[in-house]
Amino acid sequence: MPKLNNTHLPERIQEHIAKMERGEEIEAKKDKTLLNEQQQKELKEALAQQQQLKKTHKRPKTQEEKDAIGWKEIREVRLEIYRQALEQLSANVVDDIRELQRQREAKAARVFMEAWSKAGKEGRVGSSAISAGNIALTRAGFTPQGHFGLTKRDREIKAFEEEFLKQSENELSEEEKEQLDLLREHEKAVKKRKK
Repeated sequence: MPKLNNTHLPERIQEHIAKMERGEEIEAKKDKTLLNEQQQKELKEALAQQQQLKKTHKRPKTQEEKDAIGWKEIREVRLEIYRQALEQLSANVVDDIRELQRQREAKAARVFMEAWSKAGKEGRVGSSAISAGNIALTRAGFTPQGHFGLTKRDREIKAFEEEFLKQSENELSEEEKEQLDLLREHEKAVKKRKK
């Protein structure tokens, strides 16, 4: 299973928070996967503080009494730490994406250079060695060097097709639009099942 990175964590943490707010039971082992070491340490300290507080004080009967002594349920403590973690991730999202991009580019360069140098050692030079590097990039799931996506003509054709489809949809009757919506929902469901 791939390791979670900081672009995946906000969504997972939001789901976790929503479950806790609904009162669902959440496994404590999720804390290790969703929280970093510092946040895990803060959570342990906060839980220990609450345990100590519960040993020294009787259970308060009103919310005012709870607030006065700082009494919180375990779920409330965990929710607070998860919300802080979500805020930290949201604040650093651009930097995290840049770092992932840098890592991806470095990996692509490594793959290309390894294949290129291997081809050079085998006696292939020039465009043959570059071709070997591009093949290795494609196999590794990267875009080969010199290929930057769609050509100008491809983009124009795609834009024309989208325009034509929008125009065709506007000319459909209400019943045909309903059928089209049902078809799209079915295709989404099929695609979701295949994942």
